[in-house]
Amino acid sequence: MDVDALMDAYVQDVVRLLPRKQRTDVALELRELVREELQSRAASLGRTLDRAIALEGLRAFGRPQDVAARYFEPWVIIPPTETRRFMFAAIIGTLVLIALSPLNHEPSLARQLGLAILAWLGVLVAYFGIQSFRHRQGNATSSWVPRGSDHVSRLGSIALIVLILVGIVAYGAPGWLFSQITHGLTLTAWLDYDPVFRSSRLPVLFFLWLCQAALFAVLAMRGRWNPTLRRVDVCLETGVVLILVWFLVAGNVFKEAVPNKTALSLISATILILLIDVGVKLYRGGTRSLSAGT
Repeated sequence: MDVDALMDAYVQDVVRLLPRKQRTDVALELRELVREELQSRAASLGRTLDRAIALEGLRAFGRPQDVAARYFEPWVIIPPTETRRFMFAAIIGTLVLIALSPLNHEPSLARQLGLAILAWLGVLVAYFGIQSFRHRQGNATSSWVPRGSDHVSRLGSIALIVLILVGIVAYGAPGWLFSQITHGLTLTAWLDYDPVFRSSRLPVLFFLWLCQAALFAVLAMRGRWNPTLRRVDVCLETGVVLILVWFLVAGNVFKEAVPNKTALSLISATILILLIDVGVKLYRGGTRSLSAGT
C-alpha cells in the first residue's frame, strides 16, 4: 500500500464515523491536512515521503475515532461529566435493593434480586441517555442560570412540615387514619405494633421528627440556610439514623412475623439512604467551606 493509499484509508476510516452530510467536506479538508502533516514530517527528517514515514505520521495524527470527534460531537449516553453520578446512583440503588431483599439465599430469590438490579441499571442508562439527548438538542439555546446554594424554597419547607405531621399520624395512629380514609373500616390486627415498640421506641422517633419540622419552620421563615442550621440538620438526621438502628436491634416492630420482617427490611434500606444523604451533606459542607476560604 503506497502513501496515497494509506492516506485514503485513514481518511475513510475517519469520515465513516461522521454523519453522511459532513463526509465529503471533511474528507477533502482532512486529506489536505494529512498530506501537509506527512510532508512536513518527511522534510524535518530530510527524507522523501515514503510508506514508513506516512504510517508513522498517520499513527501520530491520532486514532480515527479521536479525529472524527474533532469534527462532530457524538451523542454519548452517559457523558464523562455524568459518570460519577451514574456510578453513585447505580451503587446506591443496588445496595437499597439488597437491603430490601429477604435475608435468605434461595435460588429463586437470588435470581429475582439479580433481575431487579439489572432492571435498575437499565432504568439508569435510559434516564441518563434521555437527559444527554435533551441537553444535546437544547445546547445551542440553553444558558447558565446562577443558583444560590443557601436559598430555601419556603413552599418546599412547608410541604416537608406537612409530610412529617402526616407521617406521625400515619405511624402513630394507623388504625384511626385507616378508619377515617375508609369511612369506618377497621385495620387488620395482623398489622398491630409490638406493645414495647409502640410505647417506648416509636415516640422517640416522633420527637426527632418534630424537631426536624421545627427546623423546616425556621427555614420557611428565613428562606435561607446558614452554617448553624446545616449542622442542626445533619445532627437531627444522624439522630434518626441512630434511632432506626435501635429499632433493628431492640426487638420486634410488629407482632406478626411477616410484617415485622418487611418492616425491618424497609428500616435497613432507610438507614442506608439516610447515611448516604448525611455523607453527601457533610461532603458538600466541607466543599462549601473550602470555596468560602478561597
